Amino acid sequence: MTDSLKWLHYDVARSRLLMRIGEVNHLIDQEQAASEPDAAKIVALENELDALVDQSDMLSADDIELTNKIASSDWSMKNK
Repeated sequence: MTDSLKWLHYDVARSRLLMRIGEVNHLIDQEQAASEPDAAKIVALENELDALVDQSDMLSADDIELTNKIASSDWSMKNK
């Protein structure tokens, strides 16, 4: 894999992670604002958020397998 392709996959993966983090934050805010918030759903979303943030923190352009996995459309559909 060329350096430019490696960095392209990293950029796509990083963007997808950040978008999903934003989506999950929004879902948490929506649930907390509900007239009867579901505590279990909030906890599940917070756990997903923590996992996404950890993954984002550990993401590296040199981890080609992970960046390719996240950059693929298959990953984004599994993580919704």
